[in-house]
Amino acid sequence: MDKNIFVSPGKVHPKRWQIAFPQAEILQRVPENIPAGSVVWLHNLLPDGMRPASVRFVVMHDEPSDDKGLEALGHGASGYCHAHATPELLHTIESVIRSNGLWVGESLLNRLVGGIGVRSHMSGRHEQHPALQALSEREREVALCVARGESNKEITRNLGIAERTIKAHLTAAFEKLGVRDRLQLAILLNTAG
Repeated sequence: MDKNIFVSPGKVHPKRWQIAFPQAEILQRVPENIPAGSVVWLHNLLPDGMRPASVRFVVMHDEPSDDKGLEALGHGASGYCHAHATPELLHTIESVIRSNGLWVGESLLNRLVGGIGVRSHMSGRHEQHPALQALSEREREVALCVARGESNKEITRNLGIAERTIKAHLTAAFEKLGVRDRLQLAILLNTAG
């Protein structure tokens, strides 16, 4: 059975966790035997030790930062978020994690995407990627900005278009290129075509 287990060393925890997942267990430490298919939500903690491959960890911080998020991902977390996320957002995160996705905030995502572009042997040659031929001129411009790790605000400033227009172009580009998100788009455009 797919379970949600919240682990918080403190005795007080946000009520929104139980609102989001009424059947969830809320514990003070990670249990010895975690059921396969579980999502374990760690409050200000990092995953450690061996665990079944089918168990996913999400690290939640009271004061999230990109550096803490990178550390969490480095310890094997599949997600990183604010400990006081809304119940709706917790459900979205769970859905992404259970689909073998990765969940991080926009700032950390842009940092990861930017790192891919900097480290890629394709750096500076994104413009020639054959996948871009499927896109309109504006979709191509926006996709290339994303591949370089630019945020929506930076794209707005650089291209002079509204953020909602950027989102529309990205949605169309994701669909045409068969990718799910900015990270997959950056990986696609930073690999040889």
